[in-house]
Amino acid sequence: MRIPVATYRLQLNAHFNFKQVEEILAYLHELGITAIYASPFFSAPAGGMHGYDVSDPYSLNTEIGTIDQLQRINMELQQKGMTWLQDVVPNHMVFAMSNNRLADVLERGEYSPYYNWFDIDWNHPDPLLHGKLMVPFLGKPLPECLQQQEITIDLGPEGFVIKYGDTKYPLSIGAYEPLLALLHQEDIMQLLQQLRAEAVQGWPLSSWREIKTGLVQTFLGKEQAVLEVRRLLTVINSDARALDNILQRQYYQLCFWQKANQLINFRRFFAVSELISLNMASEEVFYEYHQLLHNLYRQKLVHGLRIDHIDGLEKPVEYLHRLRQFFGNDCYIVVEKILEQGEHLGGNWPVQGTTGYEFTSQVSWLLTNSEGARQLKHYYTTLFPGMPDYKTITFEKKRSFLEKYLGGEWNNLVRSLYTLQLVPETMMPDEIKQALALFMCCMPVYRLYPGEEAPHSNPQDLIKETFEEAKARGPEWAAPLQVLQTIWDFDATDNGINLRRLEFQKRLMQFTGPLMAKGVEDTTFYVYNALLGHNEVGDTPDIENYTIQDFHQWVQQRQQQFPFSLNTTSTHDTKRGEDGRLRVNALTWFTIEWQQVNEHWRLINAPCKESRDGKPMPAGEDEYFIYQSLIAGFPADEQVTEEYVERLKAYYIKSVREAKLFTTWQEPDSTYEEAGCRFIEKILAPEHNFLKSFLPFFKKIRDAAQQLSVTQTLVKITAPGIPDTYQGSEGWDTSYVDPDNRRPVDYGFFKQALKEIKEREQQGTAEVLKYISSKKTEGLEKFYVTWKALQCRRQLAAVFLHGSYIPLQTPAECGIIAYIRQYKNEWVLVIAPVSVRVTNTNCSITLPANAPIKWKHVFTGETMEAAGDLPIHTIFNNFPVSLLTGEVK
Repeated sequence: MRIPVATYRLQLNAHFNFKQVEEILAYLHELGITAIYASPFFSAPAGGMHGYDVSDPYSLNTEIGTIDQLQRINMELQQKGMTWLQDVVPNHMVFAMSNNRLADVLERGEYSPYYNWFDIDWNHPDPLLHGKLMVPFLGKPLPECLQQQEITIDLGPEGFVIKYGDTKYPLSIGAYEPLLALLHQEDIMQLLQQLRAEAVQGWPLSSWREIKTGLVQTFLGKEQAVLEVRRLLTVINSDARALDNILQRQYYQLCFWQKANQLINFRRFFAVSELISLNMASEEVFYEYHQLLHNLYRQKLVHGLRIDHIDGLEKPVEYLHRLRQFFGNDCYIVVEKILEQGEHLGGNWPVQGTTGYEFTSQVSWLLTNSEGARQLKHYYTTLFPGMPDYKTITFEKKRSFLEKYLGGEWNNLVRSLYTLQLVPETMMPDEIKQALALFMCCMPVYRLYPGEEAPHSNPQDLIKETFEEAKARGPEWAAPLQVLQTIWDFDATDNGINLRRLEFQKRLMQFTGPLMAKGVEDTTFYVYNALLGHNEVGDTPDIENYTIQDFHQWVQQRQQQFPFSLNTTSTHDTKRGEDGRLRVNALTWFTIEWQQVNEHWRLINAPCKESRDGKPMPAGEDEYFIYQSLIAGFPADEQVTEEYVERLKAYYIKSVREAKLFTTWQEPDSTYEEAGCRFIEKILAPEHNFLKSFLPFFKKIRDAAQQLSVTQTLVKITAPGIPDTYQGSEGWDTSYVDPDNRRPVDYGFFKQALKEIKEREQQGTAEVLKYISSKKTEGLEKFYVTWKALQCRRQLAAVFLHGSYIPLQTPAECGIIAYIRQYKNEWVLVIAPVSVRVTNTNCSITLPANAPIKWKHVFTGETMEAAGDLPIHTIFNNFPVSLLTGEVK
């Protein structure tokens, strides 16, 4: 197996495709990267920026590139000893007519080979959905669309279609009969009869398309017949009742998009109706979906896999075992699994590890002053005394999201409990519904893995704790909660009920993850703003104390279980860039000053607010969010540009919509949003006093965070795990959440920076250190640490991939972390500040007795000797962090 030494994440799209990848390969190799880590590249709707909306897993996205281009890239990768790690999306595909398999289901229904490909409940009891797939994309209720003639039937090269705006849905063969009754024309009657006769044969999609195209083209060659049919269609399209009668015979139900919030019969990705989930538990679906990917792997064009949203699958571990068997034991595989505090991947997961969100959390807390975090939490409660605690907000926001946006899924789960005979018929459905909501909203992790090994050490304990909290939050529902709790028991006398219980458990777990993601990541993280740096995917602001020893223990445990998990600090999904996050966390070292400037800013900026019904816009909570966001993302060169103001405004609008307190995505309040944008414009105007107060404090935080950033970078590259660099984050990454973090990267800048550094290094280390120090605001100090540490990692790959991790004890007052990586006779010593306060220079580090005596400083080129104790004052004379290498002869 080719384990990457270091990965580099690229977001592929029409604006950054294979051509641009080829242009930066030499630079990435020079930087020290050994694996390209690419976002999904299979066919997707045109103009997409992320690739997670796959329309065809059998072809590459033409906007990204071709197989030939991928082969050229692979040749260069081979020459450079590099590999390609590919992001894969097994949970869902796009719900659009560019998804030919789904379109075939809409057209041929049960006669389509793909009828069971998607996670659809064809037996939904609602009369509108029984035997039909819900298609919730109308801008208003169906009757209104029909009355206003927004929906029409048309005839074109693809046959008969239902047109709505720019979208063309296929006419289902089930609707041919009522259409025939209205189209009294011999040629078209013959065409429809022939099409139906062929459609019910269940032909493979390609064969059906070929047959259909031939028949339709033959008909379209009959000019008079076509004119007559078009005349008749005009009549039908003007008759809402006739058109509705045809639509009722379709294999799908067009409906108002908002209806999906409370009624649905297909599983979605989270609450996104545009993404329909797959029936990936089916072997047939699995092998067809992964066929092209497997071909690329066999051709050595792809060398490893990153599995997206593993928690969406019904049987995640079974899927991974099947994937491992299909791709073999030499394929490097990591999963996107968001682990909560105390969770670890199950030991039977046949993967190399995770994509690294848990590392983001641990290193973020390592660089946070826990005492300061507690002080800021207390300050937050004094600012907003009516604000509930974090855990309560989490529960309330999960509950709110479940009620408002997952009502259909919620009802489906309740119904399945009765269908599977798991609850007494005498118990009212609403009782079960409320109890089920309590359990789902109290669950502290994304999901459990019924019948499969769980990341949680003891799932039964977690289940018990969840029910205890549910009963505490909803004591009036204690009886139905007790009934639900028995579903998690094992009945030694009745295997039939065990199987039914397991079936429900697996289904339920496919929705607790989306509820956690949307209720916490995409709602609570925008409502509870005590310290935004820990409102992060895989992290939590609800930690009271974290020590260096906690970090060491976590690293050691992770290394024992999954030593090749990714170490990541920024991704396409993180809420803010890694350096912006550290700026916010740096506030924990300046809590008194932060409170003072915040009070001053609230005072001087009050005239910049607007009001509605006596309430300020933006609200105080959002104002506090804006100030922290300014700390996180303000340009390092202190220049307020129009571009930055627009970025901050866009981020603000997204944040308040995600919070769902004053405005939402589905029902935006433009008055509130625009008032907030004007507030941002006013406070950042040069004539206003805010910047005069903001900039001195910002500089202090920026400089402190830059010190923490080089520590974070060094730890990411040298701790056990595979360091991942998100595109552009080799320099300062102070971006906001997507789409801001997917802006183009200026690789010309990085190429030139590396060239300049190398040239100055030839003149001596002092020259290069002087140069990067003068360019600190441009991120060159971090860039230099990234480059030098990656070079060291590549040169001593065995040490970092297979070497032991030896924590070194350091007094708390030193404010440093120190550890050794050692493999055979090769040693690496890492020492870096984890505090922005001046370290106690009288501290020293005791090295193992068998450690080398002579060490070389990777960043300064200095050599030093240490026998037993290494004084701190000798370490940071010329550079803020230390990476030392030594060898025992």
